[in-house]
Amino acid sequence: MSEKKTDSGETKRETWGGKQEFILALIGYSVGLGNVWRFPYLCYDNGGGAFLIPYAIFVVLAGIPLFFLEISLGQYTQQSCVKVWSKLVPAMKGIGYGSAVVNFMCAIYFVLVMSWSVLYFVHSCIPGPLPWTSCGNWWNSEHCVLNANYKALHTTPNKTNNTTIYSPENEFWNNYVLRKSDGIENIGSLENWPLILCFFGSWVVIYLCVFKGARTSGKVVYVTAILPYVMLLILLIRGLTLEGASTGIMFFLRPDFSKLLSSQVWMQAGGQIFYSYGICFTVLYAFGSYNPYNNNCYKQSVILASTCSLTSIFASFVVFSIIGHMSFVQGKDIDAVATSGPGLVFLVYPVGLSLLPAPNLWSVLFFATLFMVGIDTQFAGVESCVTIFLDLWPNVGKGKYGRELVSAMVCLLFIVLGLPLLTNGGIYIFELFNMYAVSGIALLWLAFFQSITIGWIYGVDNYYENVKSMIGYYPSPYFKLCYKFFAPGISLFIFIFYCVKYAPLTLGQYVFPGWANAVGWFLSLTSMLCVPGFFIAEICKSKGSVYQRIRKALNPVVINEKTSRD
Repeated sequence: MSEKKTDSGETKRETWGGKQEFILALIGYSVGLGNVWRFPYLCYDNGGGAFLIPYAIFVVLAGIPLFFLEISLGQYTQQSCVKVWSKLVPAMKGIGYGSAVVNFMCAIYFVLVMSWSVLYFVHSCIPGPLPWTSCGNWWNSEHCVLNANYKALHTTPNKTNNTTIYSPENEFWNNYVLRKSDGIENIGSLENWPLILCFFGSWVVIYLCVFKGARTSGKVVYVTAILPYVMLLILLIRGLTLEGASTGIMFFLRPDFSKLLSSQVWMQAGGQIFYSYGICFTVLYAFGSYNPYNNNCYKQSVILASTCSLTSIFASFVVFSIIGHMSFVQGKDIDAVATSGPGLVFLVYPVGLSLLPAPNLWSVLFFATLFMVGIDTQFAGVESCVTIFLDLWPNVGKGKYGRELVSAMVCLLFIVLGLPLLTNGGIYIFELFNMYAVSGIALLWLAFFQSITIGWIYGVDNYYENVKSMIGYYPSPYFKLCYKFFAPGISLFIFIFYCVKYAPLTLGQYVFPGWANAVGWFLSLTSMLCVPGFFIAEICKSKGSVYQRIRKALNPVVINEKTSRD
């Protein structure tokens, strides 16, 4: 792909090398760790099949329509998220800045999951027994007991003769991978050198994916978007042949309707849709902006969003087939097999994979898959940050190596900000980011205002005319109802439901102290307050009475085909 000059001599925005690169990039981004790592553990935490009900409702009412909205706005304006909202309704540009903050927060902590995957991958490549299948290592305590008797113990500590016993994979995860302290109050130090090296190595790979922009990213996705499907298929076939697999799958599919009374289930289902689709993360705008103006993004968006959800289901079949086998071996109920939370994959899978023939090979395949899907998601987020930076300060990226230097500075900033996650208390900081900074509550807030702005302020009819100028026809009338009623309605309902039923954050048996939850809310508010903040700032800049200022602030800038390209 080559860059072209406009009539005024300016450099034209770079584009994908072809339609297939855009499709693979979106598959790679949307089909990431949110599907393979986050969706299964949220499903496990929230009653299996019960989680699928609010999830499916969100897909239809908000997920697919908003997925298309963000891509189409990026393609129409040929701008990043911040510039899009500044063009449509300047008073609501806080939506763009808030989304940029969410994406920024995600880029800080998300790479830690990749680092865990790399660490497990490296140990899987070393000949000999897998280190999480044995005791007697330096990280094991005297209470470590081999898993010869699975019916007596697993990842959850058990009490036997008043002595707490731990399984080897539990101690490998907590004492070696995390080197976990007893709480966020004891943050510890940077002494975990294996994880630190994996962290830096992951960032080197990410930089190599983004330093040339869409030209490099578009080529990378040919491998990173396709290979995970091949590996997941292999693992699924093997998982379905294990004894007890059907029990795990039935837990995944059979709903516990009592769970639907919990606000947490609904909030996490809605948040997971936005998280895995990448809605309110700025990335979809950036990817859309690299498309040709007349690309049929409507058809692509519907198909790709549906693919994302189907992949979550596909990945969960892999997860729960192995959990079912573990339940059979241990003689435990499914919901008692593993510790819930973000470490589910790294506690359950190592055990499940160690039970297979050639466990080192299966472990290599699985953790390679986790890393590959993580690359797609992370480099897309970093790419979006670089795009926003260059859109706001275009002169910085000029010159022979301008973009490469900007990409390096952005990656270096994320490395520095991510260092606290590598301390002994890093997992607690990780969970604050995971459940507050890029959680359902912040995403629901931004999605609500995004829908309201298009549906009622900018005008859904104006938006439909914009889309028609690109693809030649109007989208389904159903999407109009989603933008005006369904998406904002369900987002607001879950937001209020969650606030009324709010409970402090927990990680296993550990309850976060009040000050830590306050820090978490601060992380959420950094993105949420962008919307009212910029709206108030716009009113203050105007003249006249308060009513006149508000009316002026809510007056949309209707973009026609010509001005969208200027």
